[in-house]
Amino acid sequence: MNGRKWTFPFAGLVALVGGCQIIGSLEPELVLSSGDEVCGDGLDDDEDGLADCADPDCATSTCVSGAPPGWEGPFWVWRSAWDGASGPSCPLGLEASAHYMTPTPAACTPCACGGVEGGACGTPRLRCWASKSCSGEAVNATIDDVGQCGNPFGFLGSPSTASCRIIAPGNMQSNGTCAPPSGGGLADAKPFQEMLSACELREAGCEEGSSCAPPLEDGAKLCIRKSGDDACPSGWTADTMDAYSSGQDARACEACTCQLQGAACEGGVYRAFDLQGCKEDAEPGSVVDPPIDITGDACFDLTMLSDLNTFSVRAISTSVVTGACQASGGAPSGSVLLEGPVKYCCR
Repeated sequence: MNGRKWTFPFAGLVALVGGCQIIGSLEPELVLSSGDEVCGDGLDDDEDGLADCADPDCATSTCVSGAPPGWEGPFWVWRSAWDGASGPSCPLGLEASAHYMTPTPAACTPCACGGVEGGACGTPRLRCWASKSCSGEAVNATIDDVGQCGNPFGFLGSPSTASCRIIAPGNMQSNGTCAPPSGGGLADAKPFQEMLSACELREAGCEEGSSCAPPLEDGAKLCIRKSGDDACPSGWTADTMDAYSSGQDARACEACTCQLQGAACEGGVYRAFDLQGCKEDAEPGSVVDPPIDITGDACFDLTMLSDLNTFSVRAISTSVVTGACQASGGAPSGSVLLEGPVKYCCR
């Protein structure tokens, strides 16, 4: 399977291998110590001849029994939310390792569509009447090109009364397309939600078979661990945690698509003028009524513009393509394939 594989035992490792993404843990950052002696690392750090629990600097540390045969530890362990990048943190000198819990389920961001792109309509269909109320015999006043000017009543001149109405939008010339979709990616890219940070304790300053454990931080536990799913041994059953060393990310999201539905032409504008040739400037000494825009499907009484046997109409804008882009896709599939099960048993 060509998926994203996550493994975590190596410090600072980020690589691509065989089409799989491998991400290793980061170096620990948290530093805790008592004086100059690092309690629990198995060393005489302050060189006073006493190491760990035998050193008065580690008076708050205690000796704890070691792990039963076949088990590792003990460890100072705490469970925390994982950000997908950070590695385990331990007091200076303690070896850090991490395991991971709560695989992230496949969930995808919603698919979304933009508006309609492209597409073209003609100018709307215009009719005019020699009456004030769009009644009687109509004349076809449609103008094919935006910017073109004409007299709806032709060479006969303008009637003393006139009205016009858009009776239908322009014809569809091309439907257009939907803008590229967005969404449809994994809602949470990290394969696990939680991390166990394990800090290994050493035997210095304690009887053989015991380890020196510094004081635990809030939420931390003293634990042992073992690969697999064995039952916890006696004395280590206060809390159990099932974790994993890695996981292959086989989650995926179906590609998003957008389908144009209900494409149609709407709107468009004509403008009626008082003068022939769609002129707005009056001759010196004359009065010209302002232009009137013809929109929608209402009847416009234009008698005030045609009363002197002068009248003209210009196509201002075509109808526009409307419609809705319906999103589909984005369905989640797959899961994180868990690898390297590890049982943590705590006191």
